[in-house]
Amino acid sequence: MDIAFRKKAEQFVSCLPYKQSPYGNRNWGHPWHSLCSYHGKLKPAIAHWLISEFTSEGDVVLDPLCGVGTIPFEACLQGRVGIGNDLSELAYVVTKAKVEKPNYSGVEDVIRQLDDYIKKNKGSKSITEYEDFGFNGKLPQYFEHETYKEILCARAFFLHRFSSISPEEAMVFSALLHVLHGNRPYALSRHSHPLTPYAPTGEFEYKSVIEKVVQKVNASYTKLEQSQITQGRAVYGDYKDLAAQNIKADFIICSPPFAGSIRFYMQNWMRLWLCGWEPKDYKEADEKFLDKLQEKNFDLYYSFFKMCADVLNDNGKVILHLGKTKTADMGAELSKRAESWFDLVYLAGEDVRAIEKHGIKDKGVTVEHQYLLLQKK
Repeated sequence: MDIAFRKKAEQFVSCLPYKQSPYGNRNWGHPWHSLCSYHGKLKPAIAHWLISEFTSEGDVVLDPLCGVGTIPFEACLQGRVGIGNDLSELAYVVTKAKVEKPNYSGVEDVIRQLDDYIKKNKGSKSITEYEDFGFNGKLPQYFEHETYKEILCARAFFLHRFSSISPEEAMVFSALLHVLHGNRPYALSRHSHPLTPYAPTGEFEYKSVIEKVVQKVNASYTKLEQSQITQGRAVYGDYKDLAAQNIKADFIICSPPFAGSIRFYMQNWMRLWLCGWEPKDYKEADEKFLDKLQEKNFDLYYSFFKMCADVLNDNGKVILHLGKTKTADMGAELSKRAESWFDLVYLAGEDVRAIEKHGIKDKGVTVEHQYLLLQKK
């Protein structure tokens, strides 16, 4: 066992540096961490310290369940090569925009193409499309009629490109995803919530898709110096397929869905719709995503750890940020399922029962954040 690795882990958990000023501030971190609002995002400060404390410049850092790319993007910011994989189209698009360094002039070209597409196709769209679909409210209820037609056009524009989406297209799409709903003037929707699209309130008001996307893109690029960011990679698909893609990494750093967590695809339902989900996809999602699958038991992590062992270099290491509940000790359960491929280096936790909720009504039942550190046998 790497004794130095264990000592770093002990020191990390004893002082929890991401809770110290300024890292403990709610909005700490590079502005691109907020490229698109996302329910369930790991705090950037935690990702920052996991990268800085345990990895070295030039290391390849893989997150197989990356969400909107917080860990791989933080790796790229610190001179590592960040690779993020996710089965969610929403997560993949935002991660690609963050880590694959989209060129601003190329982004402007995509915006012009999107503008032309909306102008040519807006007249063929109907406000009755998806009139019976929605969870917190029916989809057309969130938008003024002309705005809704433009959103339908933009959805079609990007779905035609998704299979080979470029970093520049991903950037524009991420901006659109961000402004889709919210409670501030930037949002295309009536008054709702930026993370979970609660039922809308307030007056219907026309808002231009292109105008709001341009505002978001321009604001993002004024806060970025790309020369300081290492080129990373976004991968779309099941984590079990990563070994077949010839990916090799020095570290796997990941925050899987917490035990007892609410289903991310329900909280992010409207943005997933924009990414191409149809009503039937929400009914089938429980059979695809870990959030619900792991409620039965944690045996699916046998395949997860086998993948980790396959893609890691010799002496490669795994760091998992986990959620413990009163009834499920996720760290202990995953440790057992990792034994065939990994040595347990350290397992400890942080009490989070008083964690801030940021206006969300249901943050699940997590009582402790755990850190599980493993080394490849």
